[in-house]
Amino acid sequence: MTYDLEKYRDKREKVLGIKKRGLSFGAWTTIVSVVILLGLGAVIVPESVDYFTTRHLEDAIFKLHSNTQWPEIVVSELVAIEGVKFAAMDKGATRLVVTFDKSVTNVPHISAYFREKGYDTVILNQVSHRQRLSTLKEEAKLEAL
Repeated sequence: MTYDLEKYRDKREKVLGIKKRGLSFGAWTTIVSVVILLGLGAVIVPESVDYFTTRHLEDAIFKLHSNTQWPEIVVSELVAIEGVKFAAMDKGATRLVVTFDKSVTNVPHISAYFREKGYDTVILNQVSHRQRLSTLKEEAKLEAL
């Protein structure tokens, strides 16, 4: 009959003074690894999702050539165009910011719409939507100081 190590394990450990306390090294490393991965996931995943939802968006800022205010109806008409996600006027209603999906429409298409409606426009700037949002955040910080 062979000696069974598991049968007398408790007696051997008691004689040798081995005491089981707490979690094993493998359990601790697993717990720490899971916490680190969840922490990194909580930081990286929202930014990745935000990037993928806004990667095709561009912003174009238009102004009337005559430096007058934009009519209110323009915003609702622009949003009805396919590919235009958002349109808004600045505080003085002299500039119009159009957020559009560059895979569906483009600035010449929007400019053609303005010509069709009889608006003589000037494009002031065309930037990535994410870049414009970061610029707005920086400006808000500076205004808060």
